[in-house]
Amino acid sequence: MNPQQQNNGFGPISKPRGRTSVIIALFLIVLSGAVHCVYFKIAYSSEDKEGRVEFHFLLFGFALLILSFVLGELVRRLCLVSEEIRHKETRYKGSWKKVFTSTFAFRHGRTVLVVCIASLLFVFYFLYEHCNTCCRSEYAILFSLNCFLSPLLFFLIGLREISSVELSEINENNNKNVADGLAWGYYFGYLKMVLPILAEKIGQTDYKYLIPIHKLFILIPKTCYIYDSIEKADHRMKFVDNLTLTVSSRGGVSKLKYKTSVHRIEMLRPDGTINPEPPHVAVEYAVPLRSLYAMSDPREGVVSCQERDEQVVLFIRKLREILDSSEECRGKYELVPVSGEENQIADVLVRILRDEHLQLNQRAEGAE
Repeated sequence: MNPQQQNNGFGPISKPRGRTSVIIALFLIVLSGAVHCVYFKIAYSSEDKEGRVEFHFLLFGFALLILSFVLGELVRRLCLVSEEIRHKETRYKGSWKKVFTSTFAFRHGRTVLVVCIASLLFVFYFLYEHCNTCCRSEYAILFSLNCFLSPLLFFLIGLREISSVELSEINENNNKNVADGLAWGYYFGYLKMVLPILAEKIGQTDYKYLIPIHKLFILIPKTCYIYDSIEKADHRMKFVDNLTLTVSSRGGVSKLKYKTSVHRIEMLRPDGTINPEPPHVAVEYAVPLRSLYAMSDPREGVVSCQERDEQVVLFIRKLREILDSSEECRGKYELVPVSGEENQIADVLVRILRDEHLQLNQRAEGAE
């Protein structure tokens, strides 16, 4: 199957990024260290004292490089602080502590501190043992260039900018994508109140036996375009009734009603007639996607079509993660990604109902 035809024509749904890049980086570090160790062992196997000096000089250079890199990063962040000071009152509520901690904080600050202290101690030790050899102006010049010129130059020309892959990973890990906000808003503003009582409300209707699966089917078109009614998207989906799920007061609005729509699926049989007892489903569009579609309008220029396609995939992943982690909502919904083409929804829902029915029969046979 063409990957783009997966998930009812929606396309493949990506998985969260793993740690492959970190593993490869660690592997290259270990490999590089092993190569250098083997080199010194072979080159200076008969001259043990000179070999130790050369190996120690390699460690001295490595420690000096670490110190220059950390100091250079601190110098770069000092430049950032100079701008943040101008916004101390508006962004940091006048707190100097927040200004400096937001700029100079490292994710692995303690590890960086330990490595820097160890490197500094080794540099002092090697300079003490080999003062005449290492106290040279060339080394001091190279060290100062690594601390001041190189990091600031890279900062100015943009080499320190994170790639789009890193930015995407940061946003995903910290719930800072547009899709994350839409998914959380959809959950807290609607699904959290609707899904727990859905089956109970369906059981109180006159057509409860026509609804084979007491779940809420949530349509997620890849284009994020949402029709005003599901009947316009597929003429075989016939509106039956609005299912009132709960009444509450929120945000100053009294007697706020939450509803979902029940549709019957009128599929033609091989003889051209319609099933006299067509299956009914509680189905609706994922309404928050309407905002994502509007944001992709070229006149708005908020997100591109490619970014919209990425965000809708993240929306599916995040919403599924949220609902599966909720005991009240788990197993009471079905996310239905579709391509967004017309007259597709009925076929997709019928296939899902058939698969669910087969699974229930297999479970029943297994229990026997």
